[in-house]
Amino acid sequence: MRIATMLRTTKEHPRNHAANMIVPFETMKAAQAAAILLREHGGQMSRLRLLKLLYIASRECLAETLRPITGDRIAAMDHGPVPATTYDLLKREHADAPIWDEFIEQVGPQEHRLIRDPGVGQLSKYEIEKLRKVSEVRREMNDYDIALETHEFEEWKRNKPPAKGVRWISLDDLLSALNLQDSKQRIEQAIADDAAFDEALAMARRQNREHAAAGQK
Repeated sequence: MRIATMLRTTKEHPRNHAANMIVPFETMKAAQAAAILLREHGGQMSRLRLLKLLYIASRECLAETLRPITGDRIAAMDHGPVPATTYDLLKREHADAPIWDEFIEQVGPQEHRLIRDPGVGQLSKYEIEKLRKVSEVRREMNDYDIALETHEFEEWKRNKPPAKGVRWISLDDLLSALNLQDSKQRIEQAIADDAAFDEALAMARRQNREHAAAGQK
C-alpha cells in the first residue's frame, strides 16, 4: 500500500506535506543514488537498509549544502524516517515503477538488486561521495542498528507514529531538527533562482536548435 494511501486510511492527515519537497523529486536521480548504495554492497541489499542510507545521505546533504539529494517527501514509520516516493517505487506502487524497474528489481519480500547501471549524470560529485561515505561508515552495522540510529533524529521523535502507523514529517520539523529553521527562506529563494536559470538555459538551447535548423533550410 502506498504511503499516501496509508495516511488516508488512518485518522492522520498530511500536515503541510507538500512543503516536504524542497526540490522536485526526480525518479532517475533517486535511482542513480540508490544504485550507488547498491554497488557499495555488492549489488543487493534490504529495502530497509537502502531507504535508511538514502535518507541519512540526503539529510546530511541538506545540513551541509542546504540541498537534499532528492526532493522526496518524508514519512515517519516504525523503523524511522522513510523517503516516501522511493518507498513506493521499491514496492512497485508508483506510476514511475516501470522506469525504476529498468535498473533495480525486487528479488525477495524485502530485498532489491541492481540489474542495470542508471549512470550518475544527475548527481554531483559531492552527492556521490556523500552516498559512498554514509554507506562505508555503516558497513559493519546491521539494518536494525541503522534504523535505531534514525530513531534519534528529532524530526522523527516529533512525529513518532503509532505502532504500524505513519505520519508525514514536515519541512519545518526537518529544518528545525538540523538547526536550519532560519534558512528556510534562503533555501527556497536559491531553489527558485536555480529553477529560473534552468528555464532560461533550456530556452536558449531551444532557440539555438531552431536557428541551426532554419540555417539548414
